[in-house]
Amino acid sequence: MFHATGVIAVVEDPIIRKFLADLLKRRGYQVVGANSTHAIEMIRSGNEAVDLVITNTPVEFVSVADKVPVLYIAAIPDPEVGFRFPSFRALRKPFLPDQLLTAVKELIGSL
Repeated sequence: MFHATGVIAVVEDPIIRKFLADLLKRRGYQVVGANSTHAIEMIRSGNEAVDLVITNTPVEFVSVADKVPVLYIAAIPDPEVGFRFPSFRALRKPFLPDQLLTAVKELIGSL
């Protein structure tokens, strides 16, 4: 089983956030549940390393797009959003755990 390290900020609805956190923590990732304002502050300050943001509202992260990869999860992802990010991936809900883990592995360390 693959185990990794990295800090992932999950900016999602509470139920989705818990599901993602449980799955990612079992694989060795540190997960921080946050709202977009707190996650952006963490990224800008540099006091807390953030290796990836998982969110259903990626547009809120355009101002830090050059600092952190973004994984956009949505039932119907807007394909135009990704062009604003140097390191970006969209995942359509519902997804399999392996699809999420593959996307996370590809994005962490991509900047």
